[in-house]
Formats: sequence, structure tokens, C-alpha cells
Amino acid sequence: MYQIAFFTMRAAISPLPAAWVLEKSIDGRVYDAWQYFASDDTECRERFGLPAFSTNYIFKSDTEVICSTQFSSLEPLENGEINLSIISGRPSEKSTSPELQHFTLARYVRIRLLRIQQAEAQRSFYTIRSLRIGGRCFCSGHAGKCKTNDNNIDNEPQCECVHNTCGVHCDQCCPLFNQRPYRIGTPIAANKCEKCECHGHAKSCIYDRLVDEQHLSISIRGKMSGGGVCQNCTHFTTGINCERCLAGYYRPTDRLPNHPEPCVVCNCTAPGATGECNPLGGECYCREGFSGPGCTECLPGHAGEKCSRCDCDARGTLLGRECDEKCSCKAHVVGDRCDSCADGYFALDEGHLDGCLKCYCSGVATSCSTAYVETSSYETLQGWTVTNLGMSEQIVPTKDNETGFLVFGMFEMPETEAIYWKAPTGYLGNLLRSYGSKLSFKMQWVTVRGDTSGKPTVGPNLILVGKNGMKIAYGEESYDEIGEATMEVPLKEDNWYHVPRTVKDIITRLRRTEYHGDPVTRSQFMSVLTAVEVILLRGTYHTDQVESVLEQAQLSSGSHSISGSSSGGSNFIERCDCPEGYRGTSCEECSFGYVLIYETSVTHERIGRCIPCSMCNGHASSCDLETGECGSCLHNTVGTNCERCLPGFYGNATIGQQDDCRQCACPLVDASNNFSPNCQTRGGSSDPAEYICTQCPHGYTGDHCELCDDGYYGEPTVIGSQCLPCPCHGGPCNEKTGECIMCL
Repeated sequence: MYQIAFFTMRAAISPLPAAWVLEKSIDGRVYDAWQYFASDDTECRERFGLPAFSTNYIFKSDTEVICSTQFSSLEPLENGEINLSIISGRPSEKSTSPELQHFTLARYVRIRLLRIQQAEAQRSFYTIRSLRIGGRCFCSGHAGKCKTNDNNIDNEPQCECVHNTCGVHCDQCCPLFNQRPYRIGTPIAANKCEKCECHGHAKSCIYDRLVDEQHLSISIRGKMSGGGVCQNCTHFTTGINCERCLAGYYRPTDRLPNHPEPCVVCNCTAPGATGECNPLGGECYCREGFSGPGCTECLPGHAGEKCSRCDCDARGTLLGRECDEKCSCKAHVVGDRCDSCADGYFALDEGHLDGCLKCYCSGVATSCSTAYVETSSYETLQGWTVTNLGMSEQIVPTKDNETGFLVFGMFEMPETEAIYWKAPTGYLGNLLRSYGSKLSFKMQWVTVRGDTSGKPTVGPNLILVGKNGMKIAYGEESYDEIGEATMEVPLKEDNWYHVPRTVKDIITRLRRTEYHGDPVTRSQFMSVLTAVEVILLRGTYHTDQVESVLEQAQLSSGSHSISGSSSGGSNFIERCDCPEGYRGTSCEECSFGYVLIYETSVTHERIGRCIPCSMCNGHASSCDLETGECGSCLHNTVGTNCERCLPGFYGNATIGQQDDCRQCACPLVDASNNFSPNCQTRGGSSDPAEYICTQCPHGYTGDHCELCDDGYYGEPTVIGSQCLPCPCHGGPCNEKTGECIMCL
């Protein structure tokens, strides 16, 4: 097969054909038209169903077929010549597209002659003096030349494939070069096949789109990019990149993945070992109670030949004292076995230096227990903005349509060295249920190399700003020549520090101590989580950075796993026994009828306090203590202090109960049979349920409008019934049926 570029036909002693078709085929049986030829527009439409075009036609697509009148004239009567380019004037003429490559592909070329020119009889026939067809080997844009091979039975030219491609037509990547999907070569882009990183332990790989989308394959440049999956890994290796050892084998720490013999058999035969080992380093996986590289030692809190658990609870016992005859408890732990937290503490865990965490409870309670909260997470790329450390300006980033990631050009904030991604409202507010969990995010950064002396930068990875006025931060690593990183920031006070509000930017030459303040205490960290107003993610990682890319940001909450915890899965969220007026897991919210005010502590922190709205008689959820005004009155009350019942209700609103005001029933509460808009408590009665309807309409009588007056009939106590005038011309009638008793 060839890719045909041009076609030349020369007549002999007759004119050129009047109507004909140039056709191509791959198999010699089915032919498709390259171009139609006719003498004028009428013949083009009648014979081929297409309009006629002459010279210099600009094709609308790479596969468009037209009818041309350029080569169908009577003159010259002999030696006429047709020179036709298959690709000229097509959109991909200079770049080559898959469509154009397929359109020009042919093994057979056919000339179908349909009509002779209307000439004198001695010239009314077809003659062809010569044909010339120009093309090239079909090599998918991945060969510089092709040549015949003596070993080729058909003696057809063979492509000499380049760009790490293989196949008769260079139409596939070679076995070990499938890190990227195969693409044809063009004059603009070579589209070379990229080698898979199999560390020398595989001879082939395949491309997997899902692996590519999830960034699971490492490229030969050391980045998680591409979708190459190594096949038939050798030397006892396995994994997408043959980077891991098979079960029962491990890679010593002094051997790289590309070592000729990277994997060694696990040496885990001791009674305390499972037989398996850590694939990296070879440390044996131990049975319960055992520890050590070879599982020959007992875990803390275990003893004996079988490393049985000792009586003392390892979570609350001093390290190394778990098997003493009398248990020695950590600072905030009590009990004969050191298995309980002291009053005012909770969350017994081996990872805690003092055994238990102190109850925070917003400073209004001292007793708490562990709250079991369902695990959840939140993430979105909607609503993010880019700002500086002082948050003096905010810019909306652009979205990469191909990846969906958010991209920000550093040129948009030229006066700022350290830019930060500001989280939308879905990440903010009360984050106490995320305590002990994590906020993880993935960043990319693009740098430009030149004659500059650029270097990696440092700065807080994550900053939280609380409603209490605190600004705290975590992390300050530098990243050398990476270009991307995934940060996992624990939402627990360890290693967090205060950031002075005077710091508005992090200049490269700034001393680290200028933005790195005092350590954050548990109480301070919890007070920030109570009401988070701002979350900032670090966006600057290099002085020569030109772009910052946010791929993902996920906030977790609820139960979680803590590294180093004896229980594996731990929960450090407290549930406090809140005093009257407070509610929430940490007493961080006010109960109904209380209002939250802030006081300034000796450490200049804003501390919330719940004060009762006593002036509102228990009928408003909030109030203004300065003006004395109540919020929206509830429970069918009204007034500045919710001291009166709404029209249509009766009772004493100042008692302070939800049912102080009851609906008037005159005589029924149903709207169709509630005939008085107002009622009031009966004067002089000690029973608050006694009331009288004060606006019974004409024709109704009784304390509750439950009777029809003289001259009227009906049953007001029956839904849908009412009092109507007697139809007796002034005479009396039956009080229920309206039947006349006496006619006047």
C-alpha cells in the first residue's frame, strides 16, 4: 500500500475523456472515488449528483470528493495532459491528519472512462499514451525512507520505522514503548513513542488509559505521567512499573528498582513471623504480640514465649512498664490496669504522651467522652481564588479544559512572591468534626529555566484563619526539581505554629523565624476549628515559577487512622457534657433562647459565651443584648419581647413555655368553622384553658360562637356548616334544620 500524492495521465491521438472517475481501492474489489470529472455543471449534477468546480478549489475537509470540469474540454485534440494533486488545497495539506492519510491510501488505482468527447469520427475513441502515479510508502509518518528487501517475497518496499515504532506500516509502538498512546507522525510533531519505565525487568508494556488518568505509572523522567503497564515482569518483580517485589520477596534498601537482581527472598522463619515481609527493606510481618526485624521480640505490653498480652493497658501505661506487677499509669490515665482517662480527659491512645487528651469543651465544661462521627470528605474545584498572604487582592484562576485542573499564571500578581489558593465556603465554618483528620491537596508548578539563579522556596503549606482572630500554619518544606507534590496536613495541633498578622508576603530572603511564630496549643487549635473563616493552600514553590496548578483538595472528617496508634483506627473528636445554654460536640454553639457573645481573654483570643435572652420570655432563638430586642418571635407570640399572643391565639406569653399561646377555636380550629378572628382568656378564671371568642359575627352566639342566634339556624360545630337566616319572613325556625315553626 502507498499514500498517493499525485496522478498524471497523457492522451495520444485523441482528446481527453469527457467524463470519467479516478478511483482507489485497498483490496481490489471495493473502489472509492478520489475525484469525478465532467464537461460542465449539468453533467456533474446529473451523472454524479455534485456541483461542478474548476481550478484552485479549496476543499472543506480532508476527505471531500468533488466533480471537476478542469480536464474535460475538447481541446487539445491530441497529447492532452492531466496533472492532478490528491492533497493540494486540503486542510491538512501541510500537517497531515489521520483522515488525509487514510484518504490517500491505496493498493489499486482505477480509471473508469464514462463518455467520449464529441469530436469527428476519426477521433471518437480513448487513447492513453502514459500514466504516472506518485506516492510514498505508507509508514504512518514514522519512517524517513523505505526500501525493498531481498527476503521480502512480494518484493514490496518496506518502511524503515523510526520514533520507536514497529509494524509493516509503522502503525504501532514497539513492545517496550507504550507509555503514551500511539499517534501518527506529522510534519509538525514527530509523536515519538515513549519508552515505559520497567526498570529493566520487562521486554514489553501496554498503554492503559485508566492508569494514565489516575497517574499510577511512572515515566522514564521520574514523573507520574502516562499509562504504560509493564508486562511479564521478571526477576521476581511485579507492579505497573515492575517496581515492587513479589510476595515472599523484598528489595534491600541499598538496591534501586533497576538493580539486575532487585528482589531477595524474605528471611522470616521465626515462630513470631507470618512468613511475609515488607517488600522494601525485608522487615518481617509479625504475628500479634511480636515485634522486631525478625519478629523475635515482644511488643510493649506483651511477654512470655508466645508474647501474650500483659494485664496493664499499653495505651495508658508508661513505656516499658506494661508487664510490671503493679501498673504505672501515664499522667492523665487512671485505673488498676491504666485503662481509663481521668476526669476532664478522653481518647485513651498509645500515641498520646500523657495517655489522654484534655477536654476542650470551649472552656465551659470539663467532662467529655469520645464522639463517634461518620467518616466523610469534601472536595471541589469550584469557587477557588488566588490571593496573597495578606489577602489584599483575589484573582479567579482559569480552568484547563483538558484536565479540569485550575491554573494560575504568576504574572497576574507580579508584586507577590508567595501566592496562596483560597478555599471556597464549602471548606469553611465549624471544622471540629475534622479534628485529628487531615486536609490533603495536590499541586503542580511550572518553572522556566534560563540564566537565572532560581531556587526552591519555603513557606507554610496550609494556613487557617479563625473567627477568633488567630492565624496558624503547618509545614514549610522546599521541593527540589519535582514540579508536583501531594500534601497531607494533619488537623491536630502538633507542629502547627502561629503566623504574625504583620507578615503580608513571604520573600525568598525572609528569615524563617519572621513568619514562624510560637507553637499552637490544643486549646488554640480547637478554638480556630470552631469557626474557620479562611483556608489558604500554598501555591509558590520556586523563584522561577510561572504557573501554579491546583489538581485536588480534600477535607476529611470523622473517624480515621492515625500512624503510630495502637488501635489502628482512632477518633479524637470529643462529645462534651455541656451546661445549660450550650450545645454541639464541644459546646461551641448556643442553645435555643441564648445568644453568642465574644469576650477577649488575657491571651488576646476571642472566646465565645452563650448568654440567655431572658427578656424574650423563651420565645426567641436569639436577641440583641445591647438594644434589648428579640429576634423573630416563635411559638405564636409577638411584641418587642415576645410578650403577647398573636391574633387568633390566647394565653399568657410571659410564662415561658412553648405552648403559652394556643389557637382560638371559635368553635373549631378549622379555618372553615373558626368564625371569630380573636379570643382572650376568660377574666377571673384560674384555668388558662378557659377563653371566650370576642368577635363572633352577626348570627352567632355563645362563648365560642358555637350557637346560632335567634332567627338563624345551622350547626357551627360541624365542619362546613354555618349559621344562616331563617327563611320564615321573620318567624322562628328549627335551630338546626331551618324548618319554619311559625310563619308570620
